[in-house]
Amino acid sequence: MSIKITSDDDRARALLDLVAAGNQNAFEELYRLLSRRVYAFVRRMIENAESTDEIMVETMYEVWRTAGRYRGDSRVTTWVLGIARNKVLMAMRSRPKARYEDIDDYADIIDSEVPDGYALLAQKQTRELIQRCIQGLSEKHRECIHLTHFDDMSMQEIAAVLAIPEGTVKSRLSHARAQLAACVSAMLQRASTP
Repeated sequence: MSIKITSDDDRARALLDLVAAGNQNAFEELYRLLSRRVYAFVRRMIENAESTDEIMVETMYEVWRTAGRYRGDSRVTTWVLGIARNKVLMAMRSRPKARYEDIDDYADIIDSEVPDGYALLAQKQTRELIQRCIQGLSEKHRECIHLTHFDDMSMQEIAAVLAIPEGTVKSRLSHARAQLAACVSAMLQRASTP
């Protein structure tokens, strides 16, 4: 299996080697290099900004503690996002389900005098509809959708983060997309039925 190494990844690998040896300056630089990516990844999976901060910090602390365990068979970011994923899953299991707000609560926020006000409202409704459908997926399917569409990861990278074969990733994505299409279609049909 051949993995394309980027210059950022080469730098991250060098820093990770130094971190494994206990170099705190290297960890600070690695933190600056990766923390935004980790934050964005976690934020897409968890709506709460405070929890996102906590999980990002926990992830980077885990990187500090376990840097010597990095085997080098994937990109550093893939390894770190795998750690972040596990932290997110632990946090999600320990928290109650999120409550969704009704789009009608926001109808008066968009000024009807503004051109495209209805278009903005429609976009918000569509985003929320899709988000509700994504939340209705199983955890395994939701992860694959997030990693593919929101984190722009390849099949190979997703397989590495989730520690599953690429074929399983493809299968999960296929099922998730079919379920999303069915969910969106059903919700749109329900909304258009008087």
